[in-house]
Amino acid sequence: MPALVINAGAPLEVAAGASILEACSAHGILLPSACGGRGFCGRCAVQITSGDLTPPTEAEGNKILGSDRAKGLRLACQARLCGDVAIAIPPEILAVRRHTGTLVDKILVTPDVAHLRIAVDAKPPFSFRAGQYVQFEAAVAPPPAKPVLRAYSMATEPSDSGHIEFMVRHVPNGLASTWIHRNLEPGQAIAFRGPFGNFHLSETATPLIAIAGSSGMAPLRAIFHDMLKKNIRRPAKFFFGARTRQDLFLLDEWADFERQAPWFRFIPVLSHEPADSPWPGERGMVTDAVARHLPDLTGQEAYLCGSPGMIDAAMAVLFARGMTPDRIFYDKFSV
Repeated sequence: MPALVINAGAPLEVAAGASILEACSAHGILLPSACGGRGFCGRCAVQITSGDLTPPTEAEGNKILGSDRAKGLRLACQARLCGDVAIAIPPEILAVRRHTGTLVDKILVTPDVAHLRIAVDAKPPFSFRAGQYVQFEAAVAPPPAKPVLRAYSMATEPSDSGHIEFMVRHVPNGLASTWIHRNLEPGQAIAFRGPFGNFHLSETATPLIAIAGSSGMAPLRAIFHDMLKKNIRRPAKFFFGARTRQDLFLLDEWADFERQAPWFRFIPVLSHEPADSPWPGERGMVTDAVARHLPDLTGQEAYLCGSPGMIDAAMAVLFARGMTPDRIFYDKFSV
């Protein structure tokens, strides 16, 4: 049997032909994966220090580019062991554990977004940074079928270690989101792995803007509430894009947040609201609203959450207004 060596540690026996992701999981090492091992997200990339692996797949060709490829990075879900392999994994990933809890509440806040609140079991202890995500285990089929893993950002700030919240958008034909929307009910046991991710507030004092739509609100809600809790008073504007008024949610909460945090402003933007609607707020694409409000973003920071298309469009607007790449932080959701 081939052996997997992690961070120059003791060799771990693994099944021939197993992916690095599968081999690590078999030994309780839970690598990040926003797409459940389908090769879409690129988050399971690991550095190969030596060994014999299958050739890079097309998915790896799309995700591992340039200098990262030269450094020996491979997607753990795609690279399969042909012989002994040695890899390097950051220490914080080795600390990730599987956690359990109970669904306390599920509220449909829009026709396609469910707001989940989960009571987390005390052992093992669970802690995280505002902005991180977990891999949710969706039991779409009864055992012995394995659960489907999907990444969902936490919508709560970390001070309440006993509860976490999620905002899950129903993806048409999506296995996990369909199960969550149609089958998951309060009182059910759930399991998740984490925390994962490097999306979090920087330690600067510069003004910031945030841009998101739909369930992309989740990690930003966590970050802003964490700022309020810690009395971090950086000027901030949150542009939230939706199609129509029925796609907006937590408006009362954000209005209350603005009253508590004079440094913060919430700006909802509707792209498909009927022209004869009495909607008094911003219209058009959320990036257009950013361009109208903020002609100069020199020296500011941006936090973006959502689909790859939205993030790419937002970055183009930010660059055109003087923001540099090192000041843009994003969580690009898998589709």
